[in-house]
Order: sequence, then C-alpha cells, then structure tokens
Amino acid sequence: MKKIHFKSVSSLIMLPLVIGLFFTSCKKDDGPMDPPVIEEQTIFGKWEITNGRFILSNASYVHINEDNTINILGEDALGFKTNFDTNITVTENQLTTSSGYGSQINNYVLNGNLLVITPPGGAGEISLTRNPNIPAPSEWIKTLAVLAEGDAPWEGDVDIAFNGTQILYGTENGGGQIGLVNPETFALDGTIPTSRSAYAVEVENYDNPNKYIFQSDNGSNKFFAYNEATNTQAFESDATGAWIYGLASVNSDEIWVSSGNARALYLYRYDGVDEILETINLDFQPRGMDYQNGFLYVNDGNRIHKCQTSPTFRAVETYRLQNHNASGIAFDGSNFWLSTYNSGNYKLVKVDL
Repeated sequence: MKKIHFKSVSSLIMLPLVIGLFFTSCKKDDGPMDPPVIEEQTIFGKWEITNGRFILSNASYVHINEDNTINILGEDALGFKTNFDTNITVTENQLTTSSGYGSQINNYVLNGNLLVITPPGGAGEISLTRNPNIPAPSEWIKTLAVLAEGDAPWEGDVDIAFNGTQILYGTENGGGQIGLVNPETFALDGTIPTSRSAYAVEVENYDNPNKYIFQSDNGSNKFFAYNEATNTQAFESDATGAWIYGLASVNSDEIWVSSGNARALYLYRYDGVDEILETINLDFQPRGMDYQNGFLYVNDGNRIHKCQTSPTFRAVETYRLQNHNASGIAFDGSNFWLSTYNSGNYKLVKVDL
C-alpha cells in the first residue's frame, strides 16, 4: 500500500488559505474614507445666520475676524444690500461690539460649528452655522475708486444731472440757481435761475432741443418741468410722496421719482396722462438717482444700488465710496459722478462705477 506523506497533506491544507490571502490582497481598493467633519472650537470665522436678527434687521452673514473686527452683511427682499463693520472684543462667552452708537454685550455659546448668540436682555436667541463659502465683504458691496475730484460750487446735499457737456448741481433752501459745472476744471460755467429749492435736478432723456429740465422744491410732493431753451415752466406733476430728493428720466414719457418722507420710488408718466405707473416701497430714504441702459441707480447716502426695473424691480449690485456720504448721481456718457460730503467739504467726484 502506498504511503501517505504528512508533509504533502499539510501543504494541501495550507494551499486554500494561501490562495484566499492572495485574492484578498488583490481586492479592488474602494479609495480613502471620507475624512471626519472637524468642528472648530473658535468663534472666529465665517457664519451664516439661520435664525434670528443680529444687529441688522436683514442680516444674512457674519464675518468674525481675528483682528477684533466684525462684518455683518444684510439683504432685504428687494435685493438692497447693507453692511455693518465695527470693532469687537471676544472673551470665552461674550462678544462685545463697539461703534459710534455705543457698545452691545452679547452672550454666546459655541458648540463646534453652531454658534448661539443671546443679545442684551436675554431675548431673541440668534443661531449661526459656520459656512466657509459665504460672500466676502468686498464682494457683497463693491468699493468705488476716485477718478477725479473737485470742490462743489456751493454747499448742499443735492442731486446732480448731466446735460451733455456740464454737470447740473442742485440747490437747497431757495438758493436761486442751479449750477452748471465744468467736469474738467470744476469751474462754475454758469447758472440756471430758479425760484425753487431744487434738491433734485434732472435733464430729460430726449434728443430734442425742446427737452425739459426737471426740478423738485422744498418739502414738496410734486416735481416741476421747465423748457431747457427758455427756462419757462411747462407743467407740474401730480402728487407723489413728499421731499423729492431724486429724479431719473427714462425717456420722453416717463421719469423715476424718489421720496424721502414716503421712503418710496415712483415711476411717473407725464406725456399728457399724468399717472403713477409703479410704486416701490423701500426700507431706507432714497436720495439722488440716475437711469442708464435699462438700470436705475439709487443713492441711499452711504451706498449706490444698481437696480433692474423689469421684469421685476430688484437691486442687482451695490457700491460705496469710502469715507464719503453721497447725495446725487449722474452719468456723463463714460463715467458716473457723485455729489458728496467728506470731512466738512462738499465735493464732486468721478468714480469707476
């Protein structure tokens, strides 16, 4: 009888194990596992507001910066953007904001990527979620650069317009004249006599020698049209909201009107019909305006908003000029101009808008 060698048997037993190990080692690699979510235990960073109101009524995003500053970015239902920048002090459980309006001490609880802030008084908790993809402050509201700057002909928080060669500079408190400013030298080339306080001035968007110069008046809810060639009154509008601070001609039939008292914009038709075609209610007091290439530019004193007017009204971009308060805005065919106030001086400024 043939002998069985135990060495050979043991080899046969081990063979399936070796084969199994071989195929296991050759199994397809499923790739690296998803890294675990790391929750940062720091209040500094970028946050999205998911519940409640933080300082701004329409706040959406918050940048809490390690240089002890904070940027709060807001946007209302019509797309008008706002921002609030100030210094802060951060401790283990308190965030204090400091500004010209005083200090506000907010308690907070940080749990990884969730931040819950409790304002003074303990009411109205605000929930924020860490979000590295929120807009940067410089993207939210774009900063304008100054291309040219000169002294205004007189003091006034007034609107401006452009007649093709000169900047029309409004007047307040019955100044008796609308200025005609040379945009190259900033010299006063002449004036248009007026008996009104023409906070708002506008030139009709109409290529015709019989076009109108529009003016507002002190506290009035009407605007007035004058023939440019003769400076004689052609008509006065029906009532809109009072204190008209801005006028923006669309064409020879329609004009946008801004009311500070009513916080509203009106699209007004004046070609013999005289009616308000549209009313846009705002959360701020509008100032000077201009209409160019299908967009309405609205000045709120601190920011300039570029707005589409159809198919629905909405702000699509927001700009600001650092260290200036702006009242009026006008377009010279190439660039926009602003009437501004800065450090006690009234200026006309050409910007890169």
